[in-house]
Amino acid sequence: MLTYSINIKLIKQKRLEHKYTLQEMSEVLGLANRSLYLKRENGYQKFKANELPLLSKKLGIPLNDFFVPNVEKSSKGER
Repeated sequence: MLTYSINIKLIKQKRLEHKYTLQEMSEVLGLANRSLYLKRENGYQKFKANELPLLSKKLGIPLNDFFVPNVEKSSKGER
């Protein structure tokens, strides 16, 4: 089964390229403080579905670029 993850490395890279602060990004997402945004960007919490379009607009990243396929190893021991 093919699953996808959010490319948090891309999100952080684009934030730094645009020189946006953690506080600016937390305000865009409507979060109470920057530490809540930082937890998402570092992968400790997941970005919510309604936050992705806001990130897309702010960072100038097409929404589809946020998603990367997960590579899963076969549990049957196949090579």
